[in-house]
Amino acid sequence: MSAAVTLALLFFWSVALNEQVTEGCRCLPKHPQQQFCASDIVIRAKVIGTVPSTLPQLTAYRIQTIQTFKQLDKKIFQVIYTSQTSCGINLENGEYLLSGPVKDGRVVVNLCDRVEPWNQLSRVQKMYLSRYQSGCVCEISPCTGASCLIEIPQKKCLIRVNNSFSLDDEEALQSICLPGSDGFCRWRKFLK
Repeated sequence: MSAAVTLALLFFWSVALNEQVTEGCRCLPKHPQQQFCASDIVIRAKVIGTVPSTLPQLTAYRIQTIQTFKQLDKKIFQVIYTSQTSCGINLENGEYLLSGPVKDGRVVVNLCDRVEPWNQLSRVQKMYLSRYQSGCVCEISPCTGASCLIEIPQKKCLIRVNNSFSLDDEEALQSICLPGSDGFCRWRKFLK
């Protein structure tokens, strides 16, 4: 295989793995820090229940924000939306970590966003929520096989994926990618 073909294939896979692809509702897995950095809003909120939706094809949930980890504007959201298609999510009353985009002044989440019951997050995951923002200058890139062994200083951290494109790097999943004093990004663990 020529170097040009190999390079083209590596570029294709790099782009394919870095983008959140939705085929129906199949999304490539992302490190929690990637989801945090890609989201417009990340909050701990209590879902109070459904309310009548003013938008067709969307289900509306009334929420009460408990804690804000990231928010692009200072608007207080009292309602979040999700699609009524197969990509939508079903929320029960209770506390959640909600993260996703803000579109036209509304939070609209789906299966590709990070929406998890608060009590199912580990202590480490909860602790990292207040630290992820400082790592958003770093890129987290998937790697497979020998490409994961590359240890040259760079502005990204590598995370292993397996053949089914699921994350296969427990060490990275328990770490945060942060820039060092030299400007290069590395996986780091913080213990409380």
